[in-house]
Amino acid sequence: MFAAAVLIPSPPVLVPELSGGLPDRDPGHPAAQVPPLRAAVLAAGRELAEAAVRWTVVGVADLGRAADVVAAGRFGEPVGTGQDAGVVGAGRVAGVVGAGRVADVARVDPVADAASPDRDGQAADASYGPGTVGTFRGFGADVRAALSDSALTGTMPADPVVPLPILIGGWLRGQVAPHATADARLIDAAATAEHCRAAGAALRCELDADPAPRGVLIVADGAATLSTAAPGYLDERAAGVQERLDAALSAGDRAGLAALDPALCAALEISGRAAYQVLAGLFDADPNVDTRYCAAPFGVGYHVSVWTEKNPGPASGS
Repeated sequence: MFAAAVLIPSPPVLVPELSGGLPDRDPGHPAAQVPPLRAAVLAAGRELAEAAVRWTVVGVADLGRAADVVAAGRFGEPVGTGQDAGVVGAGRVAGVVGAGRVADVARVDPVADAASPDRDGQAADASYGPGTVGTFRGFGADVRAALSDSALTGTMPADPVVPLPILIGGWLRGQVAPHATADARLIDAAATAEHCRAAGAALRCELDADPAPRGVLIVADGAATLSTAAPGYLDERAAGVQERLDAALSAGDRAGLAALDPALCAALEISGRAAYQVLAGLFDADPNVDTRYCAAPFGVGYHVSVWTEKNPGPASGS
């Protein structure tokens, strides 16, 4: 039974070994902006852990270009070393981020699956099982993350191209719910709004069919074009679009999320657009949303929130 959903962003700097800097002694360093974000993510993750011991992680990748998969962390410039490690590209899921080559994936060959269009003519979504284990080595530190502790402690070597949303989901699971197991779904970055809504509704039916409480972790970023320091540089249109996106996320406005324009979102590097629309599809009515964080510390829009069903009101005449 579906219990709750949590929305978090995907910056690798959430992982302490990747954040760099000395935020306690150097408040001007970019890394000083990380602790409040990390605290919000961990707190929301703990709520998901209390609600469910089975998670489904949902993220986005460019599955239509699965043959062009590159190692996680290669955003066209080095991640950095020393104090600045992990700060470059701090929020950018950016295009293709490893759509496959994961041990114990729910599909035998997710790259091949992604290359085959589904019935609505777009790349099929990719699925990953609890045995998935990866590493943040491409981002500057060999920190392992997995969708279950049995995978983390097993003999299977970490796959270096596990997609970033799955790495972040596995890292959070390990931090707040090591007893939990997870699977993961990647939605094609070019998926239509209709496809995303249907994927969310189908996932909800799947979770409701399980008598055990199930949770969903959405890993998604907003615009990466909100400042000249952003990974995608400054686009003057981004602030207004991000403001409307933040308002829709904070209100649980499913219609507002469904109305996001894929082409505009792609131009503004709102890499989480498809995952936001899957999140909207999980609910039959606008949910309760508890927003824990809403800011753009690296010129990238980050949102942390907990989504739950609204309690039905009292029966008429009671």
